[in-house]
Amino acid sequence: MSKKLIITILVFASAILLAILTPSILRSTRRDAQKADLIANHLYDSLYAAIGKPFVISQYMSSDTFLVNALKSEGDKSESQMEDLLADYLSSIKKKFGYLVAYVISEKTRRYYTSSGIAKIINPQRDPYDSWFQLFLDANKNIRLDTDRDEVYDYRWTVFVNARIEDSNGNLVGVCGIGVFMDELQDLLSRAEAEYGLKINLIDNDGLVQIDTDSANIKNAYISEAISDKSTEKQFTFTPQSFGGFRMTRYMADLNWYLVVQDIGTGEKKVGTTILVICIYLMLLLILIADLSGQKDIPSHRFQKPQSVEDSLTGLPNRNYLKESFGELGIFNTTRYKSLVMFDIDRFKVENETKDGDEVILGVVKYAKEIIGDKGIMFRWSGDEFVIFYEIHADEAEVKFSEFCALVNKKLDVSVSVGVVEIDLSQSIKTNYHRAVQLCYAVKTAGGNGVKREV
Repeated sequence: MSKKLIITILVFASAILLAILTPSILRSTRRDAQKADLIANHLYDSLYAAIGKPFVISQYMSSDTFLVNALKSEGDKSESQMEDLLADYLSSIKKKFGYLVAYVISEKTRRYYTSSGIAKIINPQRDPYDSWFQLFLDANKNIRLDTDRDEVYDYRWTVFVNARIEDSNGNLVGVCGIGVFMDELQDLLSRAEAEYGLKINLIDNDGLVQIDTDSANIKNAYISEAISDKSTEKQFTFTPQSFGGFRMTRYMADLNWYLVVQDIGTGEKKVGTTILVICIYLMLLLILIADLSGQKDIPSHRFQKPQSVEDSLTGLPNRNYLKESFGELGIFNTTRYKSLVMFDIDRFKVENETKDGDEVILGVVKYAKEIIGDKGIMFRWSGDEFVIFYEIHADEAEVKFSEFCALVNKKLDVSVSVGVVEIDLSQSIKTNYHRAVQLCYAVKTAGGNGVKREV
């Protein structure tokens, strides 16, 4: 039998095979999509129940007249009296609602009250973990979720529901909240992932993972592509992926997070045999038609750990680059860099609404590069926040970035706040970064558009 005849037979057989099996594959995919929608909505309701309850409790605490009056009268009581009063109050909250983590922070004294008493005094300069407090206040939100490690409970990953406490005149008197241990949420997700063969995550507006069954991914991995699904709080968006996989995304408005549900292989298994048969035919056909052996890579639909080391908008290195270059522990491995600079765009949410946000960011990056030249490396940290490892000392960096602030304000009609610190090689990158963050936010508190250096 001639080679030409063999090729003709294989082509004909492949056409018949595809005609028979394609409708079956399409029907299977549609069934999978319908089933996945039911499962995803069930998960949505379950997670809202798990996080929604502490959300409501935090709101209840923040409007509790007893708590408001207690904090307003803090100056009239001794420290021990306040400690006993709020310890009793928080113990009753824990007993009533069944959560281990309940806390109140006084705006006046920065005391961190728990059911066991005063755990600490909030001081970001001494403890970088405390930077969350000012960041929450600066966000100007009545209530907000924050994933972090709980120092009071052996640094366990915890989802904190922080709420502002204001008096009847709208004056801030403190912050209160409930914490949900991550392992409780992970247990819920693990059972669902095992039962349905799915991968489930909650991510923030930058795509940064906030909840995951694998703790190594929390605030470390990204699912940035899910943000582009433009999902709403009304229903899931369904995005088909390769080989019968899919990604479903839905916005959780109260939490300001996104629920992402991804198929991790069930769709592939269902159509795998069919695809395998078709591929065998096609491979034989290609081998006989031409001497070709390469195959096209198939992109994975799975939740991706952050492999990209470059920000897609600015082309700058991102946090993943930093992790690859400086290791898991984030320790400076060179004496090349003398100072660390952190800056972000003032009132960027407003600027984004009145201008083209991407163009603003690109313009700011352009002028920052001009200032830095070849004396440093700049990272897009997140959103409108940038970090520079600079080869010049902090006092010189302060001068340079004062010029940068003026340039940006003049050319782009926006302002930036900048924090500059001398790098301490005995500290981690994260600790050096948090020192700069505090300086940056001190500038913001003073009105923005300036530079503050640690002295």
